[in-house]
Amino acid sequence: MRRNYCALKTLKSSLLDSEPVKYIERQVFEPGRPGEFEVTAHRAEVKICTCGCRNQAEFPEGVTAAAQYGSATQAMAVYLNQYHFLPFKRVSEYFNTLYKMSVSAGTVANFVARTYENLASTEEVIRDALRESSVAGADETGMRAEGSLHWLHVMRDEQWTLYYLSEKRGREAMDTMGILLTFAGVLVHDHWKSYFAYAATHVLCNAHHLRELLGVVDRDSNQLALRLMKLLRLSWHYCKGFKTIGMLQMPSVVCERIEKIYDRLLQRALMKEVVYMEKQREELKRKKVKNTKAYNLFKRLTEFKAETLRFMSDFTIPFDNNGSERDVRMAKLKQKISGCFRSADGGSMFARIRSYLSSARKQGMDIYQSLHRAVRNYCNMPLLSAE
Repeated sequence: MRRNYCALKTLKSSLLDSEPVKYIERQVFEPGRPGEFEVTAHRAEVKICTCGCRNQAEFPEGVTAAAQYGSATQAMAVYLNQYHFLPFKRVSEYFNTLYKMSVSAGTVANFVARTYENLASTEEVIRDALRESSVAGADETGMRAEGSLHWLHVMRDEQWTLYYLSEKRGREAMDTMGILLTFAGVLVHDHWKSYFAYAATHVLCNAHHLRELLGVVDRDSNQLALRLMKLLRLSWHYCKGFKTIGMLQMPSVVCERIEKIYDRLLQRALMKEVVYMEKQREELKRKKVKNTKAYNLFKRLTEFKAETLRFMSDFTIPFDNNGSERDVRMAKLKQKISGCFRSADGGSMFARIRSYLSSARKQGMDIYQSLHRAVRNYCNMPLLSAE
């Protein structure tokens, strides 16, 4: 690289005709063809001005060491570790086997840490976008970190995903995550009580309801539970049909009919469970017996009828929370392939980088190119736009 003037003079003096007194070289190592790696040597001239000032040319941004790995190597390492969940040692083995590059496991860990730092502002963009989302899903799952149980929380919609790792599962972690306190849209979740502390419009996941109803059918051969399952599935089928013809909500006549059948089935199901529990109480000669799982389910479906059937009144609201479960599944897959997090810092790095990758993928971006931008984001600029 050349700098053909003396920068220290008030009037810049040309160094074009001056001979270099020294060259400084920095080498960048990148993967090449299979079995080979490539080295790019950057040479900077050092020239002496007539005023005696020593001037050195600038190196390309990011080239800071005498010998270093390039951005393609870093992006590939982070891609294999964070997107395909290969452990650090296996990523190191990959470079050694395929390109004869001795990239240590510690170096791969440094690449991940640097990418994490470069995505701080991007994480804030994701958080801000989800606060303004009209319909978002939330879920949480257990993750092992530092030898103990932690919880990975997720907030997502069709364009954005945010992961957050915490030692807590409830409201304390949700507050720290920084979205739900000001979220005013529709929140889809699986009835975890902590979510009801927030002033959102709540929608319950009917995939969970169907699984619980199926459990009642298998355990008790309860035909009323089977009819409730069929009613929920038929309602969703009707919603999809009406949506295809351009409607925004189910016709009121159809909606009222479904709600009447829903109420009648639950009333009969609750009465049947009450009779069964009373019979059990008399046989055991107790003042009270424990509520059956079926009774608790039917009671919940009765009390939260509006949250269960809200998908019929607005077709932008999903029938279930499967989108959140799909986003959570990637974290479980990571734990299955490469194990737990040795530290909470490693979990936080995974959460931020995975938030960026998931959001970029939802927006149709190339994952590798997105990571290449991230490792070169030396100024920590937002890499995703809410617009």
